[in-house]
Formats: sequence, structure tokens, C-alpha cells
Amino acid sequence: MSVSVLGVRHHGPGSARSLREELTRLKPDIVLIEGPPEADDLVGLAKDPELQPPVALLAHVPGESSKAAFWPFAVFSPEWQAIRHAVETDVPVRFCDMPAAHSLAPAPGERDEAGDEDDRAPAVRADPIGALAQAAGYDDPERWWEDAVEHRGDTPFQVIAEAMAAVREGHVPGEEEARREAFMRRAIRTAIKEGYERIAVVCGAWHVPALAG
Repeated sequence: MSVSVLGVRHHGPGSARSLREELTRLKPDIVLIEGPPEADDLVGLAKDPELQPPVALLAHVPGESSKAAFWPFAVFSPEWQAIRHAVETDVPVRFCDMPAAHSLAPAPGERDEAGDEDDRAPAVRADPIGALAQAAGYDDPERWWEDAVEHRGDTPFQVIAEAMAAVREGHVPGEEEARREAFMRRAIRTAIKEGYERIAVVCGAWHVPALAG
């Protein structure tokens, strides 16, 4: 049994291309993707050749337009490419993040408490890509990521995992972040209990250390 946690940049073309190649190599028998599990029944729509990105998932609280969230997918989104790989190879694909019902309707005071914890975190923890860019001599985190990852032609997933582990050392996640990562770990455990042997998890690079192992 193997669990491969693949950290990506959301909407990163290089990440999307390399992810497809890595999934082809790994041949997973289930794919878990960072996103709202309420949308699991919708991923089958990606089989329809007439469904062409850009597309998006939308979650909202009925009657409260301010409580809404959406997850956009372009053709160069790693998540979209993961979905396409799964439906093309006829393997199960699920979203593994915290349900949107939880994030859009938190308990009273819960979101404020989580925000206070995030505000107390050191700046380097709040901007991990910025910390890595600075260590590499870049003053622009986006330009560093483009040079180090997107333009390589191959995304170094293991190197990304090690780098994120370094910048997360000593990091104490806020309550909402901790809950999200707990939901992702539970989704992985569920897949293991269901007997899947080759599990691929696609998530933002920041979450890799919290999910690996």
C-alpha cells in the first residue's frame, strides 16, 4: 500500500503538466483532491467531452449571498488534470477537504478565534513561498516559484515536500487550518480502510507535511 501526497500550486501550468505525468507513472487506484466533498457526485460530469474549462464549483448558504465560496478550474489547474486523469482511467476520484457546510457556517466565534491564531503566527509561516524565495536570493516569491517549479518541465514533488516541511517546522496551525488537514487525513485513512492500494492525494504544497505519513 502506498500514499503519494503531491503538492501543487493551484492553477500552476507546470504543476498541472507534471501532475498528469506523475499520475500516469503512479497508476493510482483512487485519487483524492483538495476540495469540498459535497461535490463528489459532480466529478463524473468531467467525462462529458462538451464540458470544457473554465468551470467552477459553487457552494453557498441559501438566503445568505455573503456566505459563498467557489473553486475554479482551468485547463491548466492541477486539480482539473487530476480529475481528468481519474475519469479517463476509470478510477474513483473524491474531494477530501473539510466540507463546505462546515467552512461556510462555522460555530459562533469559531472563525474569529482561528483568525486570531493566524495573526499570531510568525510572518515566515504565513508566507512559506516567500521564505523559500528569500533563501534562494529572490525578492519576488512568484518569480522564484515560476523559475524553480513551473518552468522546470518536471515538478520535483519530493523536493517540494521537503521544502514545505522545513518552512512548517514549529508551525502551529490555526483552528480552521487544523480542522481542514484533519479532514484530509481522515479521507486518506478511509481510502486505506476501503482497501485501496495506490492512493494519490493532490493538495496545495503547504499541506503536504501535514498529510504525508
